[in-house]
Parts: sequence; structure tokens; C-alpha cells
Amino acid sequence: MAEDSKDEDFRALLGAARRGEEPALEQVLALTEARLRSRIDRRLGPKLRASLRRSDVLQNTYLAMLDALPNFTGETPDEFVAWIAQMIENDIRRQHRWFSAGKRKAPSRTSQRNVLAGILLDPVPTPSAEVARTEEQSAVHDALARLEPDHAEVIRLSVFDDLPHKEVAARMGRSEGACRMLLLRARAALAIELERLLPEE
Repeated sequence: MAEDSKDEDFRALLGAARRGEEPALEQVLALTEARLRSRIDRRLGPKLRASLRRSDVLQNTYLAMLDALPNFTGETPDEFVAWIAQMIENDIRRQHRWFSAGKRKAPSRTSQRNVLAGILLDPVPTPSAEVARTEEQSAVHDALARLEPDHAEVIRLSVFDDLPHKEVAARMGRSEGACRMLLLRARAALAIELERLLPEE
């Protein structure tokens, strides 16, 4: 009976999350994140783990999930985890192909470290690279200016200032879970703007 009650609670939360209620989505992710992290740990081999963090895979997966969630038809925790696990598998395979091809960085522009810290903080070795880097820096700042104020602020605090979620939440007057979800949405919005402003590699 207790198990049936838990499934009913999860089903209700999932339904609310599909309707765009962020507190419900935060709870759904909190209830399943340990299983998803375990799945990533089992799939990342030693070679890929040296180049790719578990948190990066999870963040990329959550971004994909945000777009697809309204169409998800499952109802139980097992069905949700299986659905997300397939996204994890797809991301790990894509990352493996990328690194196996000898690329230096993962291709996802939704990684806050690769897009922002990489553009703004990596050393510039040559004059031509410096010109390209200046253009990229300008694109980042232009992209940030196009975002909603809360999106731009959470990126500045989380990425530029490198603050923990707890401090970001305190400064923005939100819960930690709400700030994590806000950052996910902000990264997705930033990625879209950067794709518009930066040339294809």
C-alpha cells in the first residue's frame, strides 16, 4: 500500500511537471537524481571520465528533458528513469564520438564552462586567435543582453562569479532547487542566442 501511495504521489508530481510547474519538476528530479547519477557512473569509462564530468552529462540530459517532457507518457519512477537513461546514453555516445575523433572540447554549446569560461578565460596564443576570441567575447555579452534579466543574472552569479547554488539562491531570493532549474533554462536560452551569433565551427 505504501508503495502504491508513493507511485500515486510521483504520478501527481510528474503531471504537474508536464504542465510546467517548476516546484513539481524539482521534486521529480530530486526523487530520481541518485539513480540517474549511478547510471552515468556505470556508463562512463575511464578514458571518457578523464575528459567529461558526470555533472556535465546530467546537465545536458536535463536540458534535453525540458523540451521533451510535455510529450513523455510514462507515469512511474521506473518509467521516468528509463526515459532519462536513454537521453544519458545518447549524450555519452555523442561525447564518445566527439572525443574519439580527436576534438579538444565537447560540442555542446549548452555547457556553461565550455561556452562561457572557455571563451572568456582560455589563453589566446596567436593574433588571429585573439581576433576570433574577441568576436566570441562580444557574442557572449550580446547573447547575455538578449536574455531575460533573471536568466542573465543567474548565469553571471553561477558562472562568472562561480558561486554555489546556495549563495546564488540567497542573492536571488529563490530556493536552491528553483535556482538550479532557472540555470538550466538560462543555459538553454543562452545556447540558442549563441547559436544565432556565433558562426558554426
